[in-house]
Amino acid sequence: MQDYESLMASIGQDEDPDRIARADLSHIDAITDMRVAQQVENWTNILQKDFAVYAAQYREIASEYLHRRLNHSLFYVLKYVNGEPVAMCALEEQDELPPITVCMENKRHGWVVSVYTKPEHRGRGYQQLLMKELLQMARERGFGDVTLTTNRPDAIHVYEKAGFRRTAGKYFLKL
Repeated sequence: MQDYESLMASIGQDEDPDRIARADLSHIDAITDMRVAQQVENWTNILQKDFAVYAAQYREIASEYLHRRLNHSLFYVLKYVNGEPVAMCALEEQDELPPITVCMENKRHGWVVSVYTKPEHRGRGYQQLLMKELLQMARERGFGDVTLTTNRPDAIHVYEKAGFRRTAGKYFLKL
C-alpha cells in the first residue's frame, strides 16, 4: 500500500498542467498567495502606499477565512498553466440580509469576488474560462442570481460576455 505522500504525488502527475480546477482545501495556499498579491497590488495602486508590509499578516487572515468558508459559502475556481496557479475567481454567498431578488425563486444569491490573474498572464482569456466554470458551479449549487462590482474598466467586457448586464451601478446575471 502506498503512503499518503506517494499517493498524492501520483494523483498530481495525472492532472492536466493547464487545467481549470474547482478549489478544495488542497488549494488554500495557492488561493491565499494570489489573494495577497491581488490585495497588495490593488490597494497600493489605489492609495499609493506600499501595502506589501501587511502581506504576512493578511496571509494569515485570508488563510483562516478560507479554512472556515471554502466550499461552504465561498467557492473558488483556479486556472493552472504548466502546473502553476495563475488566475482565480470566486463566488461568495451573501450571508447578510439578501436582496429582494431571492424571493423570485427562493434561491441563493452570490457575489463574484477575488477575480485575479497574475500580471504576466493577463490578456490570455483566462478569466472568461474561469467565469464560465464559476457560473456553471453556481447553477449546480442552487444560486438564482449573481452580482458583481468592478473598478476595472478593462474587465467589463469579460463580465458582459458572460451575460452580466449593468443594473443600478452593479453588474447582475440571472442564472
